[in-house]
Amino acid sequence: MKRPLEMKISLHVLEHLGMNLYSTIPAVLSEIVANSWDADATDVAVSLDKENDVITIHDNGIGMTRDEVADRFLEVGFRRRIEIGSKTPLRNRDPMGRKGIGKLSSFSIARVVTVYTIKDGEQTAFVMDAKKIKERIEANDGVAYRPDELDHWPDHLSSGTLIKLTGLRRRISQLTQKGLRQRLARRFSVIGPKFAFSVTVDGTPVEPRDRGYYEHIEYLWTYGNQSDLMQLFKNLSQGRAPVDRTSNVHAPSHEAGIEITGWIGTVKRPEFLKDEENENLNRLAVFMRGKQAHEDILDGFGEKEIYADYVVGELHCDDLDRDNDEDIATSSRQTLKADDPRFQALREIIYRELRNVAARWSDWRRGDGARVLAQSVPEVSAWLEELTGDTKKKAERWVGRLNTMRTGKETEKRELLKASILAFESYRRKEQLDYLDQLTDESIEPVLSVFNDIDDLQLSYYGQIVKLRLGVITTLEQKLNADDKETVIRDHIFDHLWLLDAGWERVKGSEASERNITGFLKTASKKLTSTEKRGRIDIGYRTVSGRHVIIELKRGSVATPVDDLTRQIRKYRSGAKKLIEKTIYPDWPLDIICLVGKPPPEWDDDAESVRDQLAALDARLLFYDQLLGSSRRAYADYLEEHKKVDRLWKIFQGIDDFVANG
Repeated sequence: MKRPLEMKISLHVLEHLGMNLYSTIPAVLSEIVANSWDADATDVAVSLDKENDVITIHDNGIGMTRDEVADRFLEVGFRRRIEIGSKTPLRNRDPMGRKGIGKLSSFSIARVVTVYTIKDGEQTAFVMDAKKIKERIEANDGVAYRPDELDHWPDHLSSGTLIKLTGLRRRISQLTQKGLRQRLARRFSVIGPKFAFSVTVDGTPVEPRDRGYYEHIEYLWTYGNQSDLMQLFKNLSQGRAPVDRTSNVHAPSHEAGIEITGWIGTVKRPEFLKDEENENLNRLAVFMRGKQAHEDILDGFGEKEIYADYVVGELHCDDLDRDNDEDIATSSRQTLKADDPRFQALREIIYRELRNVAARWSDWRRGDGARVLAQSVPEVSAWLEELTGDTKKKAERWVGRLNTMRTGKETEKRELLKASILAFESYRRKEQLDYLDQLTDESIEPVLSVFNDIDDLQLSYYGQIVKLRLGVITTLEQKLNADDKETVIRDHIFDHLWLLDAGWERVKGSEASERNITGFLKTASKKLTSTEKRGRIDIGYRTVSGRHVIIELKRGSVATPVDDLTRQIRKYRSGAKKLIEKTIYPDWPLDIICLVGKPPPEWDDDAESVRDQLAALDARLLFYDQLLGSSRRAYADYLEEHKKVDRLWKIFQGIDDFVANG
């Protein structure tokens, strides 16, 4: 008679160490892959059946006999290293498993786990159902849970163990093969030919380069021999060789009784630490026995300096997981116990290393920032060479510092660099004005030269303003063509009043009156009919240079008759004028602009009459197409001529090209 297969476990343990152990599929699969390592497997194949929501993991390890399934696999809390030994039987590996609870992680993502395993020709196959396990435990009658045994066997399975996960708690349709390879690669450092351990996902091997950050490392600090990985660090900064810090951590590591190997690196841009699936890679992972044991030790330091946004690394410390020492891992098996003296010693050593990284990083980024920019943008290099004295020294230091500043986008750094050049040009003009005090009254030529330089600087400032305005016009065109939400278009126009008139700029200090009058206009609009309301996007009030302006945005698809339009204007015009009399600019004239997509129906027959009726109410029509066309033509024509006379234009263009191509 065959020995029955039984699982004995409390419901509390099942829920906390099984069904709630992990939250992600890669984390669960990592536990199964770790078991394959402990089983001396050389090949592990992970397969995703997205159509049926099934995950299969097959390894060619030593497998299990029926007795081993009963005594080891189904015994939760089986102490592998004590019962079997501190090394694996065939390949003399350091086993990753310790407490025998990793097998329960499968129930975090699957309701049903099917196992096929073979050893010495003995085949054992069974199904574990989470629902049935809970029912058996809740019965509390002393009878153990017995998984359903199977009498069929996969034709292709001649060795090792095959685990099939079904009844998944979340669909795997969004789980990509590449994404899963990346996450497995980041959780193991023993995958590859060197360790005779191959892992594939749907037939594609998982490789160290799948971690996705090696090629982005700019500066590197190493601990121990990292020669196997050096070929992956393809883009280290020129002239900045990896810094071997092994000797620096030797004394504190020896004192703590631990040995640290691995590396800490910084990337060129923080955005390189976000992968395609938006996983955050800005972290220092700690590995024990080739498996990630602590996802991020960096976060625990609370570093606020800019350099920390660029850090990534892999640190290995097998001494944290000695067989005879107390287990240092938390119950989740994803972090280490914060109060453990070994972990605290590790933190102290790493923190000291991070302070060294911070100091080196700032110095190197400043120096390399100026050098790389000067090499890549000849126009900036030429500009720096033109500077002299104290201005030149300050400019070179500042350009280098831009490389250490925290910005959300490289385009922000580009605009800051342009503004910096304008600022230093302004500073240089100040030096020239100071120089005027030293001149005699004999010659006017040096004076004219200084004032011509000041005019040139003003020209450059306005050229950048015009270029930015063309960008705003392009953005509005895109929003209109994309049929963006009307409130988005409204805000874009209200925030850039020069779109309506190139000479209009908002008057500072009138925000309160703008809010009051806009509130009145919207209250007055409540008297409109439902049809009239549907034809309007919004109405607002602004103060601009020398004028009060009411802007009424009509929907682009609506053609409002002129009588209806004038009637609507009359409903709020007189009330608005009374409120304007109470502002700090009561004598400024009022402009009412109706921004429309289509003209009134009467327009084609008598456009002049329409204009006159509106003008009598201080109002006029402005068409969306007209607004965009006239603004673009005016600014584009100006810019073409401007390029010919602006001395700084080529410098700014060089910066734009550098960022766009970088």
